Amino acid sequence: MAEEPVIIRYFKELFSNPGESLMGKIEGAEVEIKGELCPRKGNKDQLFLYGKLDGKRLSKIKFMCALCDPHMFVAADILCRSAAGKDREAVAALDLASYEELLGGSSPEGFEHFKRARELLVLGMMEALDS
Repeated sequence: MAEEPVIIRYFKELFSNPGESLMGKIEGAEVEIKGELCPRKGNKDQLFLYGKLDGKRLSKIKFMCALCDPHMFVAADILCRSAAGKDREAVAALDLASYEELLGGSSPEGFEHFKRARELLVLGMMEALDS
């Protein structure tokens, strides 16, 4: 499937503003989880999510991608921007409108990536809060 212009625009912006990037690892993260999430057959987006908690809320969150397509980079960045300051229930409630607002348009495939990343983050928060 061809990459959508709205995804390519956001993807390019990710790498043109390194000072605003949420890519990277957080040392001492309470939330640390990895998943292979790509909904495309044969591709393996490996997403790593790292978060610091303040009580039950994410105070800081970053991501790293390995073998990721632009949709996953964009979805992970939007997830991190949307999830900061939220508890697990609020993260689980992030929806299509939340995604499209930050994306600046519509991308059904991008939202599929976002949902998978969101589920991974919710699982990571559950594990961190239950330990």
